[in-house]
Amino acid sequence: RNTRDAVRAHLRITRHVAGTAYPINETDEAAIAARAWDRNGGDAAAGSARQIQAIQHSGDRTAQLGWITAPTLVIHGARDLLVAASGGEATAKAIRGAKHVVVPGMGHHIPPALVDAITGHIATHIAGVNGGGNNVGN
Repeated sequence: RNTRDAVRAHLRITRHVAGTAYPINETDEAAIAARAWDRNGGDAAAGSARQIQAIQHSGDRTAQLGWITAPTLVIHGARDLLVAASGGEATAKAIRGAKHVVVPGMGHHIPPALVDAITGHIATHIAGVNGGGNNVGN
């Protein structure tokens, strides 16, 4: 494989997981893919493979989520094809007091058109934290 093939593969996958409500910016995504190819020494799948291995080996982490004491905001795309919307909901339910936001039309990709809305959710969450700390209980 080469950079061009890696970019094509990245665009194909990203188009699929991003969904149709918010089409990707192909120029920006191609640049991201090319940088990833360079960073991974020509092995574009290396990072994804490591992430999948970590997920497979971690098992069910629901109990550990209950240890989190930091104010938590879970943001999830309603059209996420990789992690079902129920996964975001389950994560929020497992963390005491967590807030859950489902973004209509968003897939497993944050499109530029939603950056302001998502940062708005984050800013509102931060503003609403009263003396909250960033502690994770053990």
